[in-house]
Amino acid sequence: MAIAVSLAVSPSTPTSGGTVTATYTVTGNVQDAGTPVTVNGTVTVGGVDYPVSGEFTLPGKQAQPVTYEVPTCPSLTFKATSQPNVFTAVVP
Repeated sequence: MAIAVSLAVSPSTPTSGGTVTATYTVTGNVQDAGTPVTVNGTVTVGGVDYPVSGEFTLPGKQAQPVTYEVPTCPSLTFKATSQPNVFTAVVP
């Protein structure tokens, strides 16, 4: 899955003294399912070869770490919130 990012700002028409919230969203940053593989071998008993195999799944690529930059906008100073992807600013 492709990674997609967006930044939503609300409300769209804030009032003076109101708060604007900027929220980042990241989709598609998930761990891959992994790759099934087969391991083959041979056991020899009394001169007779017995081929054997086993299967397992190699782990997929882990989700990548995500960090969020403080948004910028003329006349506003955004500050971090308790959620790492959400920032707020007071409208002058």
